[in-house]
Amino acid sequence: MTLESLLAEPRPLAETHLCRVCARETAAPVEVRPGLTTCPEHILDVYENRAVAR
Repeated sequence: MTLESLLAEPRPLAETHLCRVCARETAAPVEVRPGLTTCPEHILDVYENRAVAR
């Protein structure tokens, strides 16, 4: 590590969204319906109406 790297501004974290099915934060949100984001694990559950969005 160099002095410059220690003094540099920290990189911003990835933007996260809340999965509307399992309520976990995900950095890879998928909008399956307008205004309804899920994590990649629940895409098919929402499309096939097997999961209830919160």
